[in-house]
Amino acid sequence: MLLTGAAQDKRFTSMARGRPRKVSAKEALHSVMMAFWQNGYSATSMNELVEVSGMAKPGLYAAFGDKEALFEKALMYYFENIGGPVFERLNRAEKHVIQDFRDFLGAIADLSIDPETPAGCFLVNALVDCTYGTERHQELVNGLRDARYTAIRTRLLKAVAAGEISEDADIDRAATFVDGQFSAVALLGRSGSTEADLKTFVETGLQALPVKDAQDLFDDIAVQPPILRQ
Repeated sequence: MLLTGAAQDKRFTSMARGRPRKVSAKEALHSVMMAFWQNGYSATSMNELVEVSGMAKPGLYAAFGDKEALFEKALMYYFENIGGPVFERLNRAEKHVIQDFRDFLGAIADLSIDPETPAGCFLVNALVDCTYGTERHQELVNGLRDARYTAIRTRLLKAVAAGEISEDADIDRAATFVDGQFSAVALLGRSGSTEADLKTFVETGLQALPVKDAQDLFDDIAVQPPILRQ
């Protein structure tokens, strides 16, 4: 069952007040990431970050810097530790391209509705809400989005080399489509879509890719002719 926004706020930002407990830098950064992910940059105060981190303010500043630096480090922590394994599997290209993208989009679907984390995707939330605090934040967020697009496009090129996609397919167009599906899944999960809704959305989108002989790759779904051709 999904938590309400108020319940999530309490869950991810509450911590007993008083003398800060000893925590590792990684634990503190993880807690900071959760706070920014839940509330965004502008709505998260430095005092709240001190509270959720479990560190005293001087120690938090010494370890990570000011609020702007904390946001940057939290976003990179998210991309490397939560997004990293997902992109590594995509880069290995060990399955058919349809199965790899099913896993890729399925991972963000699962994350978006996971009651153990804030709703949606931290990166997508930041892009949509424009919650980054400085021009440097915007450059970082856009750079991570571009890295995601590049990973998707690279996987499609591998599929062309493997004969899974026609050589005359418009790879840039297909990559833009899958990248858009990624963001859409995260937003649907954030807005309360069910696991079944997200699976249907993902499977319907996968059918649009210009793959060869893909009928046996879709379970219980009528496969339509691919639409992403030149």
